[in-house]
Amino acid sequence: MILRNIIRRALPALLLAAGIIAAGTAAARQPAEASPRRADTQRNAPRRTVGDDTWRTEPRHDLSLKVGAFPFTLTNGHLGLGGGNGTAWFYPGIFATPDAMQFVKVRRSPRTTAGGLTLAYTYRVTQALAVGVAFTYTGLYGDVTDARNGRRIATDNVTTLSAAPMLRLQWLNRPIVRCYSALAIGPAVDMRSIDDSSEAYIGLSGTIVGVSVGRRLYGFAEVGAGMQGIFSAGIGYRF
Repeated sequence: MILRNIIRRALPALLLAAGIIAAGTAAARQPAEASPRRADTQRNAPRRTVGDDTWRTEPRHDLSLKVGAFPFTLTNGHLGLGGGNGTAWFYPGIFATPDAMQFVKVRRSPRTTAGGLTLAYTYRVTQALAVGVAFTYTGLYGDVTDARNGRRIATDNVTTLSAAPMLRLQWLNRPIVRCYSALAIGPAVDMRSIDDSSEAYIGLSGTIVGVSVGRRLYGFAEVGAGMQGIFSAGIGYRF
């Protein structure tokens, strides 16, 4: 009888305690269940590709100077490839010889060249494409001599100047090493000293493969064709 009364009086308190414990357990479980959901939401969100816009924070201006071997011009072809000694008939008045009263036989000395010298500026428009302009100078030097006594009669120098808009496609972009191809097309003029003549035309230069090594200050080498040369090497600065 006494035990029954104790149970009857303690039962409401036990039920109340059980309810409090259950509520606390549910409240404790709710954050634990929400955390995986937030993680799933973040995991499923589209990720931004790393490096998509890093080129925008890099230097976009580029100034370079290079020397090219065997440049090509309209008047003389590949400078430095060939030339040599040649014998031909020339009218002496062209060479202003004071004692020449008739046709004389003259010889042309081997021609020499310093190659093509190119100063270029480019601006990076996109991650892969840059636009700019290339200024190129080439020179071909030689003498014309009297075949009878070897006396120099005149110089036969040809100077070529060009200013060509340029497109550069960069197809490998690494922090230090970059690979690219380029094309420059623009007006050019050949000026010949022997008769003070000049000839204007459209010049073309193409870089098949170019490799640069360095960050801001860099060195580079190129293989191509045209007025800038077949093999080129130089230095540049990005800013």
